[in-house]
Amino acid sequence: MIKNAPKSIKAISSIILAEEALKRGIKINHINRYQKRMAFLELLYKKHFEYIAGQNVSQTSFTGNYATSNKALTKSLLLRAKINIAKGKLFSKGDIDKAQNFINKIGYPIVIKKKDGTHGDLVFVGIKNRKMCDKAANCILKENDDVLIEKEFKGKEYRIIATKNKFIAATNRIPANVIGDGIHTIRELIKSKNNDIKRGNSFFENKPLRKIKVNNIVKQNIREQNMTLNTILFEKEKIYLRKTSNLSTGGDSIDVTDQVHPEIRKIAIRAIRAIPGLAYAGIDLMTNNNISKKPTKNSYIIIEINASPGIFMHHFPYQGKSRNVAKGIIDILFPETKGKYIDVKIK
Repeated sequence: MIKNAPKSIKAISSIILAEEALKRGIKINHINRYQKRMAFLELLYKKHFEYIAGQNVSQTSFTGNYATSNKALTKSLLLRAKINIAKGKLFSKGDIDKAQNFINKIGYPIVIKKKDGTHGDLVFVGIKNRKMCDKAANCILKENDDVLIEKEFKGKEYRIIATKNKFIAATNRIPANVIGDGIHTIRELIKSKNNDIKRGNSFFENKPLRKIKVNNIVKQNIREQNMTLNTILFEKEKIYLRKTSNLSTGGDSIDVTDQVHPEIRKIAIRAIRAIPGLAYAGIDLMTNNNISKKPTKNSYIIIEINASPGIFMHHFPYQGKSRNVAKGIIDILFPETKGKYIDVKIK
């Protein structure tokens, strides 16, 4: 899958970026090779230096990073640019009564999440009543000073990669799921799916997909569908094990790049331009319309924007065509190397 990147780089998306840079004759120095987690890479082409931390590039400014790390601020900036977002508001620990008044105004179901989470961490969807709301909010407020409450939007979720000038790729992210065969139990179907060679336990295993972990959240979602791990699904019957579509919790990635309507592509670029100092990003978009159809006034929302998006899902999708997102990112950093590929051989 990946051959030439320095062995000290462990995260698959960082490896993919390093591979693309090396192919163009760009030298790489893994500065923090003594650490096991996020790689901090120095890239040099002639006298031109750039830096990458994870997938975060040096051409994205502090303001760009700050704005995208704060979901409430991201919403404000997108709203200024007249881009659709979910109706939502940030509430502190002392504003619980005001939060309930806001919920009464927008109505259930709602989504409750922390303002700066990643990988679906502390995101509660499908909140239908006060009891569920209080439970989710209290869970977040144990370690955070505020919560973000949004009106739930129903539709399919997509991760779009774009720069300030170009749409690059799009993936339909599907929550962790299994499909029945009329023979095996849900537990057995999960085990079979986890045996896929593409699935690992973390993104530091050089594998593009994650194994589905059977935890209390998964068990609860199965119970809500009046099933257990020992239930045998009918042939072609699908059950979703998670309510969020994060690949870090076992979701699937389906490439839809060629299907995205030109207007959706323009919206993605406008979203990047709406965030000051953002060179490129991963845009989480939901639509209740076909992604290939022209969007209407109320057919889509942008959920959030990630300045350091995982690009492995585009290079190695669960289904569909591989897209070279790394090429678009290195084009931003080193435009003078576009199309200049060399034969790379590293011992």
